[in-house]
Amino acid sequence: MTSRILLAEDNEQLAQMLQTFLAAQGLDVLVAKSGVEALRLIASGNVDLLLLDLKLPELSGVEVLQKLRKSPQWAKLPVIVMTGVYKGEKYAEGARKLGVNHYLEKPFSRQAFLHAVQSTLAEIPGKTEAPKLLDHLIDIYDKGKSGLLTLPQGIQVSFFNGEPFSFLSKGKRDFAAFLVSAGKIGQEDLKLFVDNNEERLFFTQAGLLTYEDLVDESRRFLSGTLTASLMEEAVTTFSEGTCNAELPLVPLSLPRLIYQAAKDGAGRFDADRFLAKFGCRYPARTRLFFRRTNLTTMRKGDIELLELVDSRRSLNDIVAAGEARNESAAFFSFLFSLGMIAFHEAPSPDEEPDFPQKNLFNRPFEELKTAEEFKVGFDDLVEEVSNSVELVVGIEGMAAPLSSDEINFEQAVQRDYAAIQDKNYYGIFGLTRNNFSFNALKEAYFAKTRQYTPEKFMELSGTTMNIAQDILSHYANAYNTLSNVVAKERYDEMLNADTTMGLDGKQDDKLQARIQFQSGNVFLEMEEFENAEKALQEAYTLEPDNALHCAILAWAIYRNPANRSSRASQEKAKMLLAKSLQIEKCAEAFALRGWMLIDEGREGLAEGEFQKALKINPKDKNARDGLRQIAGKRETEKKGLFRRIFR
Repeated sequence: MTSRILLAEDNEQLAQMLQTFLAAQGLDVLVAKSGVEALRLIASGNVDLLLLDLKLPELSGVEVLQKLRKSPQWAKLPVIVMTGVYKGEKYAEGARKLGVNHYLEKPFSRQAFLHAVQSTLAEIPGKTEAPKLLDHLIDIYDKGKSGLLTLPQGIQVSFFNGEPFSFLSKGKRDFAAFLVSAGKIGQEDLKLFVDNNEERLFFTQAGLLTYEDLVDESRRFLSGTLTASLMEEAVTTFSEGTCNAELPLVPLSLPRLIYQAAKDGAGRFDADRFLAKFGCRYPARTRLFFRRTNLTTMRKGDIELLELVDSRRSLNDIVAAGEARNESAAFFSFLFSLGMIAFHEAPSPDEEPDFPQKNLFNRPFEELKTAEEFKVGFDDLVEEVSNSVELVVGIEGMAAPLSSDEINFEQAVQRDYAAIQDKNYYGIFGLTRNNFSFNALKEAYFAKTRQYTPEKFMELSGTTMNIAQDILSHYANAYNTLSNVVAKERYDEMLNADTTMGLDGKQDDKLQARIQFQSGNVFLEMEEFENAEKALQEAYTLEPDNALHCAILAWAIYRNPANRSSRASQEKAKMLLAKSLQIEKCAEAFALRGWMLIDEGREGLAEGEFQKALKINPKDKNARDGLRQIAGKRETEKKGLFRRIFR
């Protein structure tokens, strides 16, 4: 049965806004403009909840509340108070004594208002809540339903085989208003669209948006609308069956969308309630985990959290080991809602995938293995050595074969020198691209350098000492490159099977530039700006005509806090960015120039730069983030009126 709410509010604009908002949640709302009218409607109708403004004409909200509590029939009517006058704990305490369920002081947020209404209705005996959007979406997805989902705002989303792929906008303002807020069209274009009762393709047919831009904006609108509705726990309706789809089609991955909503709404997630129910139980992966994991793009912290699921730890133990309690609990709630994990009373093993799976978290299985799985046994070592006898016994003019009972350090140095010839950085440490891990790298590095002590150096002749120093230098270069570059999984891209980096070989300038560039990028992401600047400057010096190297160097100089007060450094950054665009029109340079313009408060010009970047590369993250920030700022300004009304 639909709950009926009486809204007693004399501010007509606010009353209309709240009535529309509650109606979109599937609730029946009556409005009273005075205290007398509120009592009359309560007496004449079946009212489940009273939303009461304390400052009402004719009869104040305080007097209405007092009369209700003296009436045997209405003494227990749930009441939520809204006030912009009677503020403070003293008034809130007084209201609680009169049986008020929630006391909202204006201005209050839409989330706080919705929570107060939903939680109060949930406590009314015999009243069942309408299914929330998350429940609907999971039911639609699990059962592969097709049909039309209606959101609280009246937006209708088309589903096929369980996933959203379009939405209806014909004659509606929502999508057009979204384009206006993003600066894509003007108000006159919005009116033209609505008045002509057209579908979305009209924007391309009229020359207002390219088809590619229309697809991108349609996907952003649909994804953003569904995510926001999920976070608000909106009430929705779903009509199953075939439905007309409006072009362009913009299919979305539902697991990815629900995951994003869980991450964005983690701050408001009720971790206490979830952990009270499941905290003492033991999570284990289900077969659906392997089916659905690669449909999302999980963040590194969540992947690390999943590594703690080992059948021995309870959920409380796992969440306690995470960095943020709410975020960790919200993540496991997401997994549970999609059936990707099950909670057991006792430790239980994971289920096995019911199909051959080569990648997990969209990464090869080999990269997920620990260094323990790649420890080299004695038999493996013998087999490897037997294939490279000359590296053990030395080559002509070098060390004699090693005896089993005595190892001369000078011979060991010559053996190490021979072993690193014609090997790439992986091979120097006995690793491959498939079995690389940082633990294995560190173990191999310290194992190789441990014997090179100052005392041992004293035993060497002058020539061999120089060789030993060269070996240590080469070990250090290999270790630094692998630990900085391979950390971001990019070193494989820079090496082909035939590339060698022996001590006597010449390293190609282009390859070295790419190594320095990738290292600089790693330092930049870690906000180690000094190291980033040095590495990127080296890459730029080696390849001065590379537009991308030039652009990222400019960004490193610009972002470095040490350069903020230096006008010369700031001008150098802008000059390098301009030079980058002279060399080649690259998306990264346009996007970074856009962010510089945002810092200067010139959003209009910044938006133009971001658009240029996206024309070159529609997936450029910096440009997309920049447009999203500009759109968010405009949306915030747009909602300013709404917030002022709540005051």
